[in-house]
Amino acid sequence: APEEATGTAPLTPIQHWLFGADVRDAGHFSQALSVQVPDDLDAAALEDALNDLAGHHDALRSRFAATGGRGREAVWFIDERMPRIRLARHTGPDTDTPHFGPFDLARGPLLRAVLHDSGPGRAAVLHLAVHHLVVDGVSWRVLLEDLDRAYRARRTGADGAAALPAQSSPLRQWARRLAAHAADGGFEDEREYWARAVPDTEPAVAAGPEHGANTYASQRAFTLRLAPEDTSVLLHTLPDTYRTQINDVLLSALGRALCAWSGRDRVVVDVEGHGREELFPELDISRTVGWFTTRYPVALAVPGEDDWDAVLKRVKEQLRAIPRHGLGHDALRHLAGPGGDPGTPDARISFNYLGRMGASAAPDGLYRGTVRALELDADPAAERPHALEVVGQLVDEQLEFTWFYSDRLHAEDTVGELAGRFADALADLARFAARPGAAGRTPSDFPLARLDQDAVDRLTGTDPAAVADILPLTPTQAGMLFHGLSQDDRGVYFQQLTFVLDGVPEPGVLAAAWQRVTDRAEVLRGRVVWQDVPEPLLVVRRHAAVPVTHLDWRDLTEKERRTRLDGVLDRDRAEGIDLGRAPLQRLLLARVSDTAVRVVWSFHHLLLDGWSLFQVLSDVFALHGGDGPDALPDRPPYRDYVGWRRARDTAEAERHWRHRLAGLTEATPLPYDREPRESHRAESTHAARATLPEAASRALEELARTSGLTLNTLVQGAWALLLARQSGRDEVVFGTTVSGRPDDLPGVES
Repeated sequence: APEEATGTAPLTPIQHWLFGADVRDAGHFSQALSVQVPDDLDAAALEDALNDLAGHHDALRSRFAATGGRGREAVWFIDERMPRIRLARHTGPDTDTPHFGPFDLARGPLLRAVLHDSGPGRAAVLHLAVHHLVVDGVSWRVLLEDLDRAYRARRTGADGAAALPAQSSPLRQWARRLAAHAADGGFEDEREYWARAVPDTEPAVAAGPEHGANTYASQRAFTLRLAPEDTSVLLHTLPDTYRTQINDVLLSALGRALCAWSGRDRVVVDVEGHGREELFPELDISRTVGWFTTRYPVALAVPGEDDWDAVLKRVKEQLRAIPRHGLGHDALRHLAGPGGDPGTPDARISFNYLGRMGASAAPDGLYRGTVRALELDADPAAERPHALEVVGQLVDEQLEFTWFYSDRLHAEDTVGELAGRFADALADLARFAARPGAAGRTPSDFPLARLDQDAVDRLTGTDPAAVADILPLTPTQAGMLFHGLSQDDRGVYFQQLTFVLDGVPEPGVLAAAWQRVTDRAEVLRGRVVWQDVPEPLLVVRRHAAVPVTHLDWRDLTEKERRTRLDGVLDRDRAEGIDLGRAPLQRLLLARVSDTAVRVVWSFHHLLLDGWSLFQVLSDVFALHGGDGPDALPDRPPYRDYVGWRRARDTAEAERHWRHRLAGLTEATPLPYDREPRESHRAESTHAARATLPEAASRALEELARTSGLTLNTLVQGAWALLLARQSGRDEVVFGTTVSGRPDDLPGVES
């Protein structure tokens, strides 16, 4: 709600860390960025745009009042409005960059801007600084985008604030929800994980002999860049072949370098994350400006004898296992109250990958490029939190890593050697990933299937990249599989649909539309696996070509076509569907005229219900008719439904059905002319149809309406009465079929 944007707010975990650190001046801890601006810059419009920014983003109207000694505690306020931000002017040579100095946390504003005029013939530079308490890497991207939007509007005389995108959830609302969640024990389930996953171990990076020597005044930097071709492999090839995220790759190489350098089997690294977790569904913080950063320890065990395939899989699984992407670690430490600290060991090295930072040049916008990348402006006398800090970003399509260190703790040659080991490990990893056949999947890629690594390797085989997903069968699917296997009959649940479709001058176009729909719907690309797995599974391939048979019946008579069709249908039914081979469908298209085809679509019922069948056909017809994929309905993936099923409380369901069926000791008996000999074989061979008189149908509809019932309920009641009379029982049990599409699953109808 808008009223929640202003007022007093609890500190977030990372803000608690800053006020709790040994800093002499908490106001001197900002992030600064410098961008080139156009020669014809409208300074008045830019100043107005800066104030539009402060009015739009609550965090920029923050102020902090110290409540304890040495600034170790603070109260956070977010005001309705702040003093106007002024665009300061600076003249002088390029090397004379302005020193922003400390911010007044108690008064604000916490954003400063300086326009730097270096003289005739030199491009003007805009220096921006925001106190780190209210900004992070994601926030900088939002601020730079919004400042450009507001400036463009102000330059034309329009309202800059009106040009900005809709606000996401207020920062204060997030801070209050997070604090309340931690205080209510919302992160208590993580304690066991942190105790087990990060054992106390001797740090791989020495702390240094002098306490307090590791200050920002002694900080130095060593920077290395990777080759563009290696960068491309690490950022684009590996995510596809190993389903990695960038931190999986970078921490695999960092762990290898640190273990080799230190001679240890395990090293603890503090990893920084963006912290914008979807913890509260009602909040959207994707464009909320603030300091959301999380910092959590990761114990990397990367011995040199392991190949990159094993290392990538292990580190990837290790990072996926971290609960809530590390948000809970410092929430426990700072927000959960006395005794909340999870007690993990302190790391002496930190790692943070920022991605692509800076301002993109645009000929008609505010920016002409980045002059000075994002950097920290800290109190020189303040102690640095780590001995080594590794910060990565993407610059000119190359991965760049800066190693920050203290010259009181480490020599430049030592840091250079370690940085070189890291770069060499990344280059070696890129060479491995570029090899043909380098690919792998891990259990976290298929969380619904609950598999171990051996099972994943077995199911994905020699081409892991070809497997898109692995899903457990639903109970209904598993029942169909069981019936088919118990009867040793491929024809069980075999579905065959045939019709004539006009308006098809080229059957190949129709077949292509069918393939495109199959490419969009994961369930249509699946095969079933039931041997050597804990439970039957649907293995979904990334691509599965629909088998298509093309025939030409244009020269046949109608009787000949009927005979041919009967033969095709008989042979098709006899062939059945092999559940172990994807896709579990095939198509026959027989021309019956220059514009019409006879379609025979065969598929296993395990893939589709009646509702889905017509959705597939409608999408095929739409694509064949010329609609693009964007015109098709947005269909949520089938895995959403499987996940919804997995999350159901089966114990509660069992209690319900045990209660409902209590006292029943046998199935409801049916009269037979011949008793079935095989308990699992039940297949219809004939159908008996009965039609009610129109008057009786109308009477039933009226009875249902006046009784507040559905017609289906009346039919089931009549069926129950019939079964009771036939079986001679007072209580009967029968099965009924429903759509199975729950109201509480969004998008289930499509």
